[in-house]
Amino acid sequence: MNSALTYEQPAPPIEDIWRGVLDNVKAEYLSENQHFPWIVGFSGGKDSTLVTHAIFEMLLEVPPSQRRRPIHIVSNDTMVESPLVMAHLDIVSEKLQNAATSLDLPITVARTRPDPDKTFWVLLVGKGYPSPNMTMRWCTDRLKIQPTSGYIKRQVSASGAAIVVLGVRRDESQSRLRSIERRPNVRGENLSAHDRLPGALIFRPIIDLTIDEVWEILGTNHAPWGGDHKSLIQGDVPGRGVAG
Repeated sequence: MNSALTYEQPAPPIEDIWRGVLDNVKAEYLSENQHFPWIVGFSGGKDSTLVTHAIFEMLLEVPPSQRRRPIHIVSNDTMVESPLVMAHLDIVSEKLQNAATSLDLPITVARTRPDPDKTFWVLLVGKGYPSPNMTMRWCTDRLKIQPTSGYIKRQVSASGAAIVVLGVRRDESQSRLRSIERRPNVRGENLSAHDRLPGALIFRPIIDLTIDEVWEILGTNHAPWGGDHKSLIQGDVPGRGVAG
């Protein structure tokens, strides 16, 4: 009895994988269906850095006359972050804004923070909130989600809608996979509805990349805003590098 042999298809070259990401980002940016602004969630980690890299590189390939959609690269300062993390964000954010300005790209680099009456110490000491733990993680909502959500809501109000661009991937974790599956793309499109913000849509351009592909792309391409991704790859930024 003969048994059929099966062969695993070889993975495409990393250059082809990266080209596919760039082409997808470009097609979505130039979509004629809508021209809503993009809001890129930028943490300074590998995934959000790769998404930002793809968007920046894509804009350099697009003729100036077609760069009509504004892009906001938004990071968050909880005001209790590691100084090394914030130093990394400050350096990269400054490079991004300087390069965008000199190259006349429609990019705004922004930083969100909790309102003065909703900072960590005001809530913990002043208002008596319990210390954050696995079952009571109020800090994530108050210090990160709410400030950035406020920024997104303002763009939705100004433009009628906004597209939130996220560096999420299926293979990050089981919880991330379940979150992605709860928000499928609109049929025939790259976008899914935001489950908390009316008027906001989500675009996930690196959703199918593996962690190894992310690191290989970062390691073989210079940052289009200047420099490279060496400090990120070497793990010099706590919680943002190879171990994070």
